[in-house]
Amino acid sequence: MLAPTSFRAYAAAIALLSTLAAGDVACTSDGGGPQCAAYVVPAGTDLTQPATQLRRDVLPILNRSCAFSSCHGSASGRNQGVFLGNDAARVRLEMSAVTQHNKSATYVVPGDPSKSFLMHKIDGDQCTLDSACEKGSCGDSMPLGNPLLPVSDRDVIRRWIAQGAKDD
Repeated sequence: MLAPTSFRAYAAAIALLSTLAAGDVACTSDGGGPQCAAYVVPAGTDLTQPATQLRRDVLPILNRSCAFSSCHGSASGRNQGVFLGNDAARVRLEMSAVTQHNKSATYVVPGDPSKSFLMHKIDGDQCTLDSACEKGSCGDSMPLGNPLLPVSDRDVIRRWIAQGAKDD
């Protein structure tokens, strides 16, 4: 039987292998040093349609993927930098805040997913911003310790941002 520490390391390795197999990793190493490439939205992706709403479309994704008490779901302030629970007005307000990693960036730039720190974290290409982040690192991709969200979920969030990131 594996010791708890060994089991956690084993589980983390399996999660990393799953992510690599999915082909969604933008920040990787080929053995010769780190490789970092920005995620590219596939050609033909329409960010204007369908109309996307925070409460109806985005919060369900955040609630099932991010809003745990150990991550971003604690309303009491223990939320790893930004609250992503059920309170849509608070989520929208916190999305406009300056990030804890990069004091010159906000989590969401309404109308511009490519400049939104949140999209870089969930697309797994936050490494493209490392030079602007504290201590030269923008941290890990999200959700932490798990494969990237499916592109379809990431595109719902991307559309919401592209459509103005409204609190609706």
